[in-house]
Amino acid sequence: MNLLELENLTLNRPRLRRRWFQHGVENEGLIEGLSLTLRSGGSLCLVGGEESGMVALTLGILKLEGISSGRIVFGGIDLTSLGDRQFRPVRRRLQAVFPDHFGQLTSGMTISEAFREVLGVWHRSESRDQWHERVESAMVSCGLPEAVRDLYPVELDAVERQQVALARALLTGPELIICHGLTAGLDAVQQAELINLMRRVREDFKLTLLVVTDDLAVAQHLGDDIGLIHQGRLIEAGSVEAVVNRPEHDYTRRLVSCFR
Repeated sequence: MNLLELENLTLNRPRLRRRWFQHGVENEGLIEGLSLTLRSGGSLCLVGGEESGMVALTLGILKLEGISSGRIVFGGIDLTSLGDRQFRPVRRRLQAVFPDHFGQLTSGMTISEAFREVLGVWHRSESRDQWHERVESAMVSCGLPEAVRDLYPVELDAVERQQVALARALLTGPELIICHGLTAGLDAVQQAELINLMRRVREDFKLTLLVVTDDLAVAQHLGDDIGLIHQGRLIEAGSVEAVVNRPEHDYTRRLVSCFR
């Protein structure tokens, strides 16, 4: 069964137009006519650079940015037809982890306070013991020691901040996690650590993953399937094994040759 479906999705952003004979605003295409499916329990990696509109795509799926046309269907629900109030019950099932440099953790909150904030929104009716169990489960799965609870984000290294961001996302009990640039800015050892962690967490929590990255190596290690996006268009898609070992598009072949 498909958990996420994108149907002919197009995203644009306004761009100031200046010509000697007219002024105005025109649309700059980011994603154009994107259609894909992600089955429940699967892992799909989308590989593309910033110029291919990857940030806009992630924000569009999370309903943090509008779309121009097409549909986003999650768990059989057309998200594009939902208002903010209607979308809220769905939001807990759909979480995301962004690159460390996005500043996704609130600098003025300890890790414990950040966890309690999430629990207070999504699990308000539960007891303190139930909260404790949720936090313990997420922290253990993400390899976080008890000592980090009283620390602030600035006191952690880049990998630990990503571990905390992932643990916080798990507290809502999501079905789908979007890993957007999870390993961006990290060295090879740190990347390997996070990739192995994400694979364990996916299995422990029976998650569906949408991995958005510009790194083919990350896609190869985290994905069951892969899609190559170039200049806003899906140019090639298939199993990781097929795309990496038997690329069909010229752009994919160039990308694979650089990776090897």
